[in-house]
Amino acid sequence: MTSDELFTLEEQLSSPRRIALSRIHHAKKRSGGLPALLMSLLYTANHNIDGGQNSNTSTNNNSITVDAVQQFCNQECTQTLFRTISLLSNVSQVDNTLGEEIARAGCQAILKRVIDRIKEYITICEAAPPTCTTTTTHSIEEMLDKLMDYLDVACELYSPIQSKGMPFTNEEIESRLPLVYNLSPSTDAGDNNNQSTILISQVTARQSSQGDVGYVMWPSAIMRVGKSILEIGAGCGLVGIAAARLISQSTNSTQQKMLVTITDVNDLVVGNIAKNIELNDMKGVASVAKLDFYEQTGQNESGKWLEGVSSEYRDPVDVVLAADIICQESDAVAAAKTIYDALVPNGRCFVVCSKRNVSKLDLL
Repeated sequence: MTSDELFTLEEQLSSPRRIALSRIHHAKKRSGGLPALLMSLLYTANHNIDGGQNSNTSTNNNSITVDAVQQFCNQECTQTLFRTISLLSNVSQVDNTLGEEIARAGCQAILKRVIDRIKEYITICEAAPPTCTTTTTHSIEEMLDKLMDYLDVACELYSPIQSKGMPFTNEEIESRLPLVYNLSPSTDAGDNNNQSTILISQVTARQSSQGDVGYVMWPSAIMRVGKSILEIGAGCGLVGIAAARLISQSTNSTQQKMLVTITDVNDLVVGNIAKNIELNDMKGVASVAKLDFYEQTGQNESGKWLEGVSSEYRDPVDVVLAADIICQESDAVAAAKTIYDALVPNGRCFVVCSKRNVSKLDLL
């Protein structure tokens, strides 16, 4: 891959939304999806050093000179290798689902060879006599600085624990992709600049209790509204993000403010909501908070609701949204108290649920 091609790829993966859309695109285009493409680039970049020599095996200190280390530090393919590693490190930090897929695809094995090689080069430079000179103007100290920088880049991505497990199959990779929802029937989900497309990431951890129901999307969570909004029991946050998208499209940037608050009680779910807000570039319109139905009193006539992290009361809103929030009868009572506390006088609430929970909705 040329420097220009790598720059183009870096641009294509420069934000959470761009990464997600690239994951969706490559899952349809190639076996193994985006992780397979990135792993191919990493393998090729590592193999190209010294024409492929010593890229898969440990080097021999006795056969390597300081000048050879100098050549390694300065050659263009070394720069490409560590730009590629930096790219993988960045996307893994931004999208931990993709990071897990990259790690299981064999990334860690290549990184270990790269790290071992750099450590050997560092040992060679440290053992060089003070009077040692190279064929270039670079000093031993400058070479060591560069090698340490390379080591830092590689170690940032290296995580043997994360690589445990078999590589994900194509079916598993597809099941872990963000869900795509279009506010416009003509929306092309592959268009990076299309603001009518909402991407929703689900929590990939296994559900083990009722408190984990927010890990995935539920059918009732597809609706639209506007105004100053609080979504309760948000799960993945589609409803609130859709509302935020509509607000952002109906007002100019100077008029926009934080109008939508998306809430849930599960800490892992709350973190995933924050990820989905960023995934859809809605950080200027939507925010996330923790809210527990069972901590609300239902007695705040003027409207105030208790936030779960700060234990502070928040101001009421014009509209409360709720989709598939009632799993058991006691939830209906707690949700009613929450809605009462959270709304301004004469505020409005929209609650939808699946047919199987209609009887519980009547309690609300």
